[in-house]
This record gives sequence, structure tokens and C-alpha cells, in this order.
Amino acid sequence: MYKENYEKWLEFVSPEDKEIMLNMSEEEKRDSFTDTLSFGTAGIRGIMGIGTSKLNIYNIGMIMAGYASYLLKKNDRPAVVIGYDTRNNSYKFAIECALVLNAYGIKTYLFKDVASTPLVSFATKKMNLDGGIVITSSHNEYIYNGVKIYNLFGGQLMPSEADLLLEEISKLDGYKSVKKAPQNNELFEYVNDLVIYEFNDENEKVFINKDLVKEYGKDVRVTYSSLHGVGIYTAPNIFEKYNIKYNLVSEQCVIDPMFTYAPKPNPEILDNWNLPIEYAKKNNSDIIIETDPDSDRVGLMVKNNNDYEYIDGNTLGVLFLYYIVNNSNYFKKYVVKSIVTTDLVDKICQEHHIRLKEVLTGCKNIAYEKINDPDNYLFGYEESLGYMFNIDVNDKNSFSSINMILEILCYCKKNNITLVDYINEIYTKYGYYACKTLDIKTNTKDDVDRIMSSLRDNKLFDYDKKTDYLKEKENNTNALKFIINDNEYFMVRPSGTEPKIKIYYIVNDISYLDAQNRLNSLVNRMDQIFDKLS
Repeated sequence: MYKENYEKWLEFVSPEDKEIMLNMSEEEKRDSFTDTLSFGTAGIRGIMGIGTSKLNIYNIGMIMAGYASYLLKKNDRPAVVIGYDTRNNSYKFAIECALVLNAYGIKTYLFKDVASTPLVSFATKKMNLDGGIVITSSHNEYIYNGVKIYNLFGGQLMPSEADLLLEEISKLDGYKSVKKAPQNNELFEYVNDLVIYEFNDENEKVFINKDLVKEYGKDVRVTYSSLHGVGIYTAPNIFEKYNIKYNLVSEQCVIDPMFTYAPKPNPEILDNWNLPIEYAKKNNSDIIIETDPDSDRVGLMVKNNNDYEYIDGNTLGVLFLYYIVNNSNYFKKYVVKSIVTTDLVDKICQEHHIRLKEVLTGCKNIAYEKINDPDNYLFGYEESLGYMFNIDVNDKNSFSSINMILEILCYCKKNNITLVDYINEIYTKYGYYACKTLDIKTNTKDDVDRIMSSLRDNKLFDYDKKTDYLKEKENNTNALKFIINDNEYFMVRPSGTEPKIKIYYIVNDISYLDAQNRLNSLVNRMDQIFDKLS
């Protein structure tokens, strides 16, 4: 199959790319032309390069030609907004998207400069468009890029929508059938900068008590890193507006598509915090905030005595929820979490008689619930640092998250407590939780399938209960949940974008130390099992 694909591509690639192909080894041909790109939990992502399995202008062109057909079946004169991040080729791919769509009669609005993912989500709905596109690979390494597509509500395409799009792409006769317009055509426009100011205003609606931030912002000290991404254009404006004393991690706040000072630009990776901690100590910062390159995720460290402590994604989400339910009206509201998110959320919702909806991983699933019942939505999140508040942005959003972090910190300042004290208040009330997410990296998808089958079909360790989500009517997916006992459980699922399995460990105990010891013991026991499987 790969040989046939290889020969087809030789017919239409540019002379420069043809030269690259002719110099490929047989192994490189097999790697590049065996598979095709597909939708994962957050759009289409892949390593950049030549071939059916790589992200390049040819695959971008075919995706857009299919997307054009998909849109034209819904509207005679559709229009979309296009944004792009700081990665290599992002602007080039964004232009390709626009000009292919223009060739099929679709109006496009391109951001004049790099744009965050939540900004594009907001702009799609605010501008009353039929869809939106972001060229980004979020927190992946520099060799990756991707295409995220929004529906008219600013939510990512759901599986049923993505299937219809893939059906249109499959009808194409390769890239040679793709049309492309010149850039100086009447359907190509740039986005009016007004939408950026409207986005910033929308993020302020997350505040429950803005006066707290106005009054105590001057007492807050923050260190910020954009991990070489677009957040540097927005986050400092928030700090300055409320007189917050902040410093920037200068090395990581430079726009750099190679991510030199954050090679794996994910706030969940602790190595990315080493430089920020140095800057925080110089500034005597209360907190450190990191956003990933496209600024949909946010990470947090808090000062604890003379050092800084990482707040994992589950705990940060619980912190948001606890503050919201104790400081706002939640009557008849509902909360949404993913199936891999801590069950501490369940305890808080049960106590306050708040409806809790559980969805599959991916913030698009949280957005789907929010879009269908926006008036009663309170808050939603997944543990991978993705938080969605009750504002008109239907994707995870680091900037609304930053605003909420600042309000909570100002609340602590007013009450003469630390953020660590406030988090411990939650744990004292509900029990101490400890969480860890780990990966089993494999070479191929076949390896992933083999490991999942082994876990599904064999009892390789002791547990009280196993839930196989492939057998569930709701939230049907390739995932397994193992409840070891009343205080320990973990989940496993394949990654939606890479050949690896993600493991989510969650335990609770009567103290922080006991919870950490319990977590480490569980992880060590399971490491021995997973080592044998991989």
C-alpha cells in the first residue's frame, strides 16, 4: 500500500519535495506513506514532513477541500475564521487553508498575527461564522503541527461531525484535485482587531468578585511563562490591568518554534518549571503561571514556605470548583468532568446537590454539554489542565483560568491565608487526594492494541472492580477503570494523537503524606505489571 501511495505523490509534489522523496530509504517510505492522518481527541495532528501520514501542505489542502464540501452542504455561502500559533509552518498552513477554501467559494478571515486557540473558538461564535480553524499542535514537541476545526458554536467537531468531514475528504482524487485561489481574492480577509478586545472582555466575565482583584491585586506577585507561545501577547496585559507585580521568564517568553527552553512545552512536565522557579524566587512570587504554546492549557505552582509546589490539573480544577460553589449561586446548575478526572469532584457536587455530568476525554465533549444547555452550565474541566468556565468561549481557556486564579489568590490575601492553606481546607474537608498521570510509550498502534487487549482479557493483578468502557452505553470508548479498593483506582486509555497508553492514578487518604505514600506504592506495583506488558 505504501508503495502505491508513494508513486501517486510523486505525480503532484513540488520539485523540491520530489527530490526529498526520491532520496527516501525504503524504511522512510514505509513510515511516511503507510498510514493516513485521522481525527484524535483534539483534531488532526502529526509530525511535519512529506507523506500521507505526515502533516504538510498537501494533506492540509485535501483536508480543506473536504471541509469545503462539508460546509457547502450546510450553507450556500459559508465563512470561517483561521488562526495559527507560533510553530514552524503554522502561518504557511493557515494561508493554505484560506486559499483552498476561497477556491471553493468560502469566505475566510485570517488573524493578522498569531492567535490563541481559545481566541479562535470565541471569534468563530462572536463573528457568527460557520466554522473556525486553528493551526496548532498545542503542547506537542516542535516536530508536530495540527489542524483543529470548530463548528459554528466555537466547539471542536464532535465525532459524528468529524466522520462527515472525513467522508468528504475520502471522495477526493488526491491533492491533484484540490483547487487553490490566489491570495488577492475577494473572499480572503483579515480579522478585525476588535474581536481580540472583545475576547479579553469576555474572559473578565469569569470574575465572581472583581472588586477583590481591584483591591488586592497590588499585593499579588506572579511569575509567568508562555513556553515560547502566544500567551505572551495576552497574559501580561491581565497582570498590568490589576497592578499585579509580575516578572516574565525571559528565555521561555521568546517566540521560538523550536521551543529551545521548553523542548516538551507542556506545563504538566516538571522540567519546564525549573527556570520559572528561579525567576519566582527573585520576585518573591506567590505563584508561577505557565501556559502552553497555543494558550488553552494553564499550569500553576504556589509558594509553600521557601519553595514552590506544583498543583496538578485535578487539584487546580477542584480549587476552581470549590471557590465557585462557595461564592456564587449554583441553584439548578450542573458541572461537567471527564471520565479520567478525580472523583473529588463527585464529593463536592454531592454535598451541594449539583448535577454532575461525566463525559469522554477531550474538552470538545465538555463544550458539547455546555452548548446544549448554556444557561445552566456552571463549570467543567479535565485533568490535563483544561478548564471551561461559564463564559462565551467553548473550549479550554488559559486566560479565563488566569483570571480565576488571581481572584482566588486575592481572596486568600483578604483573609490572610496562603493558597496552600486554602487547598488544605478542601482536603481537610473531603480527604487528601493524590494523582499522577503516566504514559506507556510504544512504537506502533498495534502495540497499543495488544497492551489494551491484555489488560482487558486477563486478570493480571488484584482489584475489586473493573469497568470496560467498550461495554458501556454512555461514554463508550476504549478505556478501562480498575478500582483497587475504596481508596485507590486508576484508568488506562490509548492516546488520541500518539502511539502510547495513558494511565491515570487517583488515591485518597487521611493526610497528605499518607496519600503520597499510597500513590507511590500503587504506581510502583503497577509499573512492574506494565513493564512486562510493554
